[in-house]
Amino acid sequence: MIIGLTGTICAGKSEVAKYLKSKGFECFVYSDILREEAAKRCIEQTRENLQKLGSSMKKEYGDGVLSKKILERVKTGKAVVDGVRTPCEVNELRRADDFFLIGVNAPPKVRYTRLRGRGRDGDPSSYEEFKRIDNLENRGKTEGQKINKCIKMADFLIINYGTLEDLKKKVDKMSEIFH
Repeated sequence: MIIGLTGTICAGKSEVAKYLKSKGFECFVYSDILREEAAKRCIEQTRENLQKLGSSMKKEYGDGVLSKKILERVKTGKAVVDGVRTPCEVNELRRADDFFLIGVNAPPKVRYTRLRGRGRDGDPSSYEEFKRIDNLENRGKTEGQKINKCIKMADFLIINYGTLEDLKKKVDKMSEIFH
């Protein structure tokens, strides 16, 4: 089984991935593929540069290139793929047997609070900047990003506005459907 995770910035995708990893899933992250490629090409690993690199790789190797690279790495047949951002990547993952896409979302102010707490390089430093980036990525206006379309393609949707324990309970409930 392969579970893809899509959703808005700081909605909780990585927390779902970590939790599934603790349940024995291999974990793959799209941005890790891009960071590896950026390092090979000596490109600074900013959010904007990684987005441009992803678009460049898709033009060079085809729209589903990142999903293909991840699927090549799956060893156990039980994997979670974090950070699906385009319908083409979803479509490539759907070629795999036993694939499910989970959308994760949360209210913008909740997500901004989480973003400020994680302190990742390249994250927006103000709520206004967060809203601008969020709008671009979700509406498909950032090169290569179509998160809202991916969420609409999801087999399941988690609205994550509560605690980490609440999120885990939602994932457990959903997991019952998978088996």
